[in-house]
Amino acid sequence: MVQRLEDIKQVKIEEALLANSVPGWIASDRTGEVQDLHSLENVNWNFPTIWVMSPTNSSLVLGSSQDDACIDYEYAEKIDVGIARRRTGGGAVFVDPKTLFWVDLFVPRGHRLWNDDIGVASIWMGGVWKDALGSLGVDSHIHKRPFVKDSLAELVCFGGRAPGELLIGEKKVLGISQRRTREGVRFQCALALEWRPEEWIALFTDASTKGLKSAILASGTCVRLDRDEVLRGFIQALVRS
Repeated sequence: MVQRLEDIKQVKIEEALLANSVPGWIASDRTGEVQDLHSLENVNWNFPTIWVMSPTNSSLVLGSSQDDACIDYEYAEKIDVGIARRRTGGGAVFVDPKTLFWVDLFVPRGHRLWNDDIGVASIWMGGVWKDALGSLGVDSHIHKRPFVKDSLAELVCFGGRAPGELLIGEKKVLGISQRRTREGVRFQCALALEWRPEEWIALFTDASTKGLKSAILASGTCVRLDRDEVLRGFIQALVRS
């Protein structure tokens, strides 16, 4: 059952920043368990909207059509990690309040920021993030080539490379996915504040991918920035876009 916005506790973080620094946008914080946050539906498409997600638990989030046969549910229960599913595609993302900064953005059809081309839209989104990180002293580059997908990417989001996503060197630091409806587009953005995959690699069965541990360790990196400074940098970059 899809939960409405009113069913999830809304916590205002840095109210003045969100209210006054994003003209033309509706901005708020969403707090709840990971699956509940992914189940939220935007009910107001009159304005572009930002949700800063504040999960209260840790979960491995599978892509919309990802096979869960590779998941060790017994081990997940043992270490108190949820298994959730999002409505956008791609591989799994480990969502943890301390190591991942998660933002959803909604752009209505017909808005000046709307683009019919999915790739162009993702590259715009990645450009906002690149500007934000650059203002915080982090040098990154945008993946502008076609989607790079292999067995690792099908399993883990940070193992793939999609248009608009950010890399530091050859390692992914920001994942972006889109879900498009008649009303507009929902961008889901996941920025690695820390990269500690050794904490969740064991959630996958040994048969998932050959050399899985070393492949995942090598696929991603992190910004090592504070959540609040990332939020400030992102909001300021969004205003400039």
